[in-house]
Amino acid sequence: MNTKTIILALVASSVLAAPVLAQEKTEKNVEQTAQHTSGHRDRGPIDLEKFTRMEELKAADTNKDGILSREEIEAHAQKMMVKRAADRMERRLDVNGDGKISLEAIEKHRTARFAELDKNKDGKLDRSELKAGKHHGKGEQRHKSRDHGKHTPAE
Repeated sequence: MNTKTIILALVASSVLAAPVLAQEKTEKNVEQTAQHTSGHRDRGPIDLEKFTRMEELKAADTNKDGILSREEIEAHAQKMMVKRAADRMERRLDVNGDGKISLEAIEKHRTARFAELDKNKDGKLDRSELKAGKHHGKGEQRHKSRDHGKHTPAE
């Protein structure tokens, strides 16, 4: 069995096992699970259909026999992984936060970032400039995600 198949199986089994492994349904647990299953964009209340994700699983049953075969689970897992990757890419590429992926905005953003990294202003990024930028960018991103953009850089 190859690694890709094992990863797909693990993803699919975790998705399908989540309701079975649910903790006691306290109000806090139900709210946290609802937020997790609804995605990060829609933070409002969810109904039973959205909570159970049955429509998603029914759609994965491509031959409509009421049984999810290994092939159907793998296809569904791949679809979910592609969707998550596209969601991450969409968030990264929306550089100005307007909900649109504008090539012009990306180009402006990357041009400004290049200029910021090019410390000696020679129009090229050498290894030390890239390394310094990599560490600086990671630290900023880590702080932004932790305190939701409220980080003030140290001087």
